Amino acid sequence: MTKQHCQYHPTVPAHWYCETCNKLLCPQCVDTRDMGGYRQGEKLHMCPNCNRPVQWLGVGNIIDPFWKRISGFFIYPFSKRPLTLMLVLAALAALFSGMGILATLAQVAVWGISFKYAYAILQATASGDLTTPKLNSSTLTENFGPVVKQVGIYVAIFFAAGVVFAKLGIAGGAIFLILATLFLPSMIILLVTTESLIQAINPMMFVTLAFRIGWGYLLMYLFYSILGGAPALLGRHVIQYLPPLVQVFLFTLVKIYYTFIAYHLMGYVILQYHEDIGYKVDFDDFKDQATENHQAALAADDPVSRLQRRVAQLIKDGDHDGARALIESETARDGISDPVLSEQYYTLLKLTGTTEKMIAHARGHLDLLIQAGQKQPAMETYQECLAKDPAFTPASGVLFKIAGWLNETGKRKEAIAAFNQLTKAYPQDPLVPKSYFRAAQIFNDHLMNPDKAKKILKGLLHKYPGHDIIPFVERYLGQLG
Repeated sequence: MTKQHCQYHPTVPAHWYCETCNKLLCPQCVDTRDMGGYRQGEKLHMCPNCNRPVQWLGVGNIIDPFWKRISGFFIYPFSKRPLTLMLVLAALAALFSGMGILATLAQVAVWGISFKYAYAILQATASGDLTTPKLNSSTLTENFGPVVKQVGIYVAIFFAAGVVFAKLGIAGGAIFLILATLFLPSMIILLVTTESLIQAINPMMFVTLAFRIGWGYLLMYLFYSILGGAPALLGRHVIQYLPPLVQVFLFTLVKIYYTFIAYHLMGYVILQYHEDIGYKVDFDDFKDQATENHQAALAADDPVSRLQRRVAQLIKDGDHDGARALIESETARDGISDPVLSEQYYTLLKLTGTTEKMIAHARGHLDLLIQAGQKQPAMETYQECLAKDPAFTPASGVLFKIAGWLNETGKRKEAIAAFNQLTKAYPQDPLVPKSYFRAAQIFNDHLMNPDKAKKILKGLLHKYPGHDIIPFVERYLGQLG
């Protein structure tokens, strides 16, 4: 099955489809709202374009087939929660080894808790939660019914094998055990999806389930068999040569590790084939680390960021007028204080040819660019607006800063023009003496016009005799001779 990707984020698989707009969307693009009232906590997912509910595409378009993420299964138990549990249980088994009845009780406790957590892994994965289950009393000690039912599967196989061996002899019994082993994962999957031991051991049910999954089931069984045999292989060739306590610790650790992998694998197969086997998976139950990180980012998201994303979507759709109108409606009361949103609005005003609005917005936009230290955008915006309207005059502080940046970038004449604009537009501003002095420096140091520089400096001495800048003016004038 070819994955469909988000219209606005081409590398991200689409989670949603809007029938009205015919658009594929990822979680970052849809509007997620709490339904409130008696349905508090339930989420409603809306199309940002038409404001109507969107249709979830299902897990199949989000996850990779299990054979493409084998490495992920082996890494899964190394997450903090399962790793902690594995180490504690292995240490417990080693601590009580060789202590008679205590050792037996410890083994029962260790494997009871191991299978309880493994079953929790299987259930969580099957429902779409690819993060590890929590380590709490609910997960580890409450409701051992599913674990007991799973033991019931092994008991049923044991008794059935006894009957088959008695009726059909060794050959028939061997064939039965091979088939029972082959369909064991199918039985466990049925136990999870139906919560019924009777259905899990019903041949009509588990054989049908395996055929519904198809060749993917055989591939899963191959991995399942390898995982089942790995601990014994390690024990025979590595662990048996270590000290006894270390042997118990490592062998228990390895067995639990591969058990967690096997159950995570079976849960993932349920998830991947949930539609084929009739198991319901909801989007709100689906979790992986990327989704969790994104949901956390959305929870901390602010209205301005959400508006920026919405505007970006409209721009990608080519609806520049709609994007501009959206910004205007959403910021009508409080104005625009975010430089990114301000830049989006300024660009949209240029694209839509609304020059008067562009010039009017540019004054505030330049203030934000100056505050953010955005040199190049500030200079470009200033010069664009001057080209559109020679009478365009930003605030005095903005003009002084831009003039300095123009000078730094080698645009000497433009810098002098900006300083001159400041002195003419704001003759009483405290920055005027400094503007005259900077202009004089440019004339002398870069434009090789000392006479012009002297004229400006002498005028400065005459007009502002008591200003703090006068000592610097006199010193610089003295250097000119």
